Amino acid sequence: MKSDQQRLKEILSSPQRSAEDEQWLQSYLESTDATELRELAADIFQDHLQQDKRLSPDTSTRMWDKIRQQVDITATPVLRPYRKYRWMAAAVLVLAALTYPLLRKSQPKPFLAAASTIKPGGNKAVLTLANGAKVLLTDTGNQVIKAGNLAIQQKQGKLEYEGEAHEANAFNELTTPRGGTFQVSFPDGSRVWLNAASSIKYPLKFEGNRTVILTGQAYFEIAPDPGHPFIVKVGEMEVRVLGTSFDIMAYKDEQVVNTTLVNGAVKVLQGNTSATLHPGQQSTLNPANGKMEIAIANLENVLAWRNGKFELENTGLPTFLRQLSRWYDIEIAVEAPAEEVAAKKFGGQIGRDMDLHDVIKILDLYGVACKLENRKLTVLSVHS
Repeated sequence: MKSDQQRLKEILSSPQRSAEDEQWLQSYLESTDATELRELAADIFQDHLQQDKRLSPDTSTRMWDKIRQQVDITATPVLRPYRKYRWMAAAVLVLAALTYPLLRKSQPKPFLAAASTIKPGGNKAVLTLANGAKVLLTDTGNQVIKAGNLAIQQKQGKLEYEGEAHEANAFNELTTPRGGTFQVSFPDGSRVWLNAASSIKYPLKFEGNRTVILTGQAYFEIAPDPGHPFIVKVGEMEVRVLGTSFDIMAYKDEQVVNTTLVNGAVKVLQGNTSATLHPGQQSTLNPANGKMEIAIANLENVLAWRNGKFELENTGLPTFLRQLSRWYDIEIAVEAPAEEVAAKKFGGQIGRDMDLHDVIKILDLYGVACKLENRKLTVLSVHS
């Protein structure tokens, strides 16, 4: 007997479906676990991308009508009950598996310049030593970097510091380019993951407070040491911790600085404003006016980059374009009307290991027409 997953994949992959198949599919969509459904639908979607399969327009239209009967996709997702909100994301991805070939047939294809395949980012960075020397770090690198009595081990995408420097005021700086990520482990056991286009400057010897300086985005796992608080400086803002895991997003092209606590406790300070976060909370600071707000965080969304994903649930197009720019090291241009770009929202989740061409196909599915020339991605039009 076929499993439910086998039957679902066969139904969605077939250009012909009976009334019984569609009735079964309707029931399955309403009752299955959304996480399981999203993963399976994403696999099927990838099969369609690679095999260029086509489905009957009226069949896909009927499925779309059934999905809309169950979920009002124009509503604000955060106002919905949790289960139905997750079901909506699953339904949209199933729709992607159903209708992507149809959209490719009925709409103009996104323009892709010849020989312009752009691969996703990977583990790469530059380490600036205390004497100003720069060491290029690559995904496959395995080396020992000597810095006085310190031994810095590079193991692929990770740096590990062994020992402690004797000289005071000696700093290293780890910088990731656009399209790069890297991890660093300090002698005290703390670990930091740097996202693309980011940097962290840190002393080779922690004296008193353990203070580092961040630009861009990083995820921290801090080793407990009550006598030596860990401090992250981001411009005029400070995040003080004892032992905890948290994420800071502080790119210069973003309007706010987000600090998200996974576990433990942190205190966020900016001038006379301060707030103590509890696990699952996020502070949003507007550097322009110093205003800070606290809210419940979507941890899956915040940590998606560290887990190799673009989390698109309720993500706006401008935000997603900035993420693409940093990860694929591309220039973004927008010719579509600004109000349509600002209003566009997404759902679901895709891997950061996809070629840019496949991401453009997904944008096309969501009604965002683009063209790619060399390393410049232009948004031509946006449709609901």
